[in-house]
Amino acid sequence: MTRLKSMKRVGWAKAPGTADCMTHRLRAPLPTPSDFASVQQSRRRTAWAKAESKIVPTPQRLGRLCPPYVTAVVLIIAATAPTASFAQALLPPTDAEILALMRAHCVACHAAEPTHEAFAKAPAGVLLETIPQVAVNAARIMTQVVVNRAMPLGNQTGMTDGERDRIAAWIEGHNK
Repeated sequence: MTRLKSMKRVGWAKAPGTADCMTHRLRAPLPTPSDFASVQQSRRRTAWAKAESKIVPTPQRLGRLCPPYVTAVVLIIAATAPTASFAQALLPPTDAEILALMRAHCVACHAAEPTHEAFAKAPAGVLLETIPQVAVNAARIMTQVVVNRAMPLGNQTGMTDGERDRIAAWIEGHNK
């Protein structure tokens, strides 16, 4: 029989909150190490059952869950993934890319027949539907789109800084 199960009178203690020592209560016996053994074993079993129910790979367990070469491949892919997007930024923009940017952000106004309701003809006679037209107006585009950021008008089409940078790179590469 363990000490927790048998209620023996070990000693008297002063009851909390009493000024005089007249009211007393029984002090509980101190537990022994054997009292904790069954509790620890049941905790281990429940902790293991919880861990088995949802095994989540963490960096500490990654090496134990899969072979080392799989871990190495995953880490290499993760390390080189961002460089693919940077590689595109380092390559000079193609004419097709610039033409797509012009169609998305400029041609609604700067076309032979503008689709924007505010314009009946292209503003300032600037047409940007083909690569030769873009090349002829490259200095204006650089000033209005890249430097002053005045175009697209009110940035209605939502041109990003990255797109402005690509246009600037194309103009600089095209003028060489």
